[in-house]
Amino acid sequence: MRDIEPRDSREFPHSPNGRRKPALPNGSVVVRRNADELMDAVATDLFLHACACVREFGDFQLALGVWPDAEPLFLRLLYDPRFRELPWRRTHLWIVEERLDAPQPNFELLRETIVAQSDIPEEQVHQPNANEDYEEQFKGVLGWREKGQDRPDYILLPLLPGGLTQGSPASGTGAPLIDSAAGEIRMTRRLIEATRFISYLALGTEMKAAIRAVPMAPMTAGKLLARDVRPIGGELRWYVEEDNCEVQPGPPPIPLE
Repeated sequence: MRDIEPRDSREFPHSPNGRRKPALPNGSVVVRRNADELMDAVATDLFLHACACVREFGDFQLALGVWPDAEPLFLRLLYDPRFRELPWRRTHLWIVEERLDAPQPNFELLRETIVAQSDIPEEQVHQPNANEDYEEQFKGVLGWREKGQDRPDYILLPLLPGGLTQGSPASGTGAPLIDSAAGEIRMTRRLIEATRFISYLALGTEMKAAIRAVPMAPMTAGKLLARDVRPIGGELRWYVEEDNCEVQPGPPPIPLE
């Protein structure tokens, strides 16, 4: 048995003391007191969803956005005893966004943390490269599932400054699943929205401004706005630290007689 049984983040709602939970679109908002508790909430929800998908489908299709502030979360999935039963041997690992000509590819962070320290089979580690069509690789792996279940199970996205996130804005039935252009490999909004469980993690600097920007961010060519992602037959959760919630206005002053 695990030392502490992981519990869904919804079972432990947290109302930020003296602050207002942000009204973020298209899903629910999970607030925790600090970054440590926030990563716990994300890791717990990921763990529970992974176990449920393995029971139902036999595998777990995991897509991760990669940015420096996420490294402690990736490591927590490996060293925390609560998550040691995460079914890595049944997991297929994908990346949301990669730049093939970058000196330090995003996938290297996944390789140094999750791949190097888990027992995930190498053939289930899907790193993009210039000689292989990432979309065809994705379709080939998911093609074993019955129609309607051939989609990602979980995707982790960063909330970025300006209310942006990772991924391509391409959407609609005519859009590809993977946008491969200008040396970049990016999961499209079409694929992201089809995912069973979408997690937005507001972790890092400038998050208060980023949260405030979500509903009003201007369209930016080639960039995906966080607010535009609307799950289709899935669930979306925003994970926010208490300090990044706006201060709740106090009562109006008592007028003088």
